[in-house]
This record gives sequence, C-alpha cells and structure tokens, in this order.
Amino acid sequence: MARFFLTRHGETVWNRERKYQGQSDVPLTDEGRIQAKSLSERLKDEKIDVIYASDLGRTMETAEIIAEHHGRKVVPAPLMRELNFGIWEGMTYDEIMQKWAKEYNKWQDDPFNEKPPKGETLSELCERVSKFFMKAAQDHPDGRILVVSHAGPIRAILSVLLNLKQDFFWKFKISNTSLTIIEYDGLKQLSESDAFIVMVNDTYHLKFI
Repeated sequence: MARFFLTRHGETVWNRERKYQGQSDVPLTDEGRIQAKSLSERLKDEKIDVIYASDLGRTMETAEIIAEHHGRKVVPAPLMRELNFGIWEGMTYDEIMQKWAKEYNKWQDDPFNEKPPKGETLSELCERVSKFFMKAAQDHPDGRILVVSHAGPIRAILSVLLNLKQDFFWKFKISNTSLTIIEYDGLKQLSESDAFIVMVNDTYHLKFI
C-alpha cells in the first residue's frame, strides 16, 4: 500500500491578503519559504520515492525546498491544482460580494454542481484529484509519495475517501505546509477503497520557526 504525504504550499502574498487564489500563479512570501524549510527538516529522514507537485509556482517552489534532502526531481502534477475560481481569483470575499453576490450565494448553496463564473465545480475538482491519486498509487505500489498541493485538493481527497456529505467539504482545516498522511493501494476507486487516514493537518514543525 502506498503512503502519501500530502502538504499544502507555503504562505503566499494572496494568503496574507485573504484573496481567492485558485489557479492564479501567486508567489510564496518569505514566511512561506521558511514554512517549507521547516517541513523539509521534518521530512529529511523519511524515505521518499517520488515527489509530485501541482504545476503552479507556489507548489513547485515548496516541493523543491523539500526535495533538497531527498535528491528527487519534482514531477509536475496539473491534476493537483487548486479549484479554479474563475473571475473571482485575486478578489477578497468582500470584493466578490460587492459585484457577484447573487452568483457567489448560488455557488455556496451547491458548489458541487454550480461553479464560479469561468471556474469549476467541486465535483470536477474531486474527479481530477481522485484520478491522480489512483494512478500515483498504481504507479508506485508500496511507494512513499510526497504530493505538494493546495487546500482544496487535499479536502477533496479526504471528502471522497470518507464519502462525506457535501456540506462537510469545508470542515477540514488545511494550513500552509501542514502534513496529511494517507495510505492507499489504488486497486479500487478511492471512495470504495480500504484507504487509511493516518494524519490530518499536522503543523507540529511550524512550532520551531
């Protein structure tokens, strides 16, 4: 059974400004790089067979910092990008509500079937990250797989694995460079599998910065 080490990228400029990032390519802050370095130190003695990262700059840079201890090349994984928030990317909640209140409330009521203008639904997010997860488990049976992604995809993996009601999707707190560990063999669809959740949103390493 493969063991997945899932982490969210380090802090970005838009995290600090509380803006919706989605698939916009927003750089890490200096604090975000420090967070990534702290996680790198935590994982330096772990055996890591392969490192994947969403192909956006903030995830690739976080992964490259972690990879320094493992001599692994980071493999881009576009399927693990954040949810596409469409034209709302770069806006704060207040800015969205000023211009798109009706559309935002409609999306909030049913985000699995509704999408932000020019964005994607949570159903589409869950489908693509599940596809990546299954293939990675099949490609690396019994492997130890590091995946640097975003809060949305990590929530999606947990929600699919647990077959949660749609209302529970947002209940997971996924902090910058937090560690979530899942064991999965890829033999069945994630929702039907015998996968195990070992750890969720662990940030112990950040206490030392």
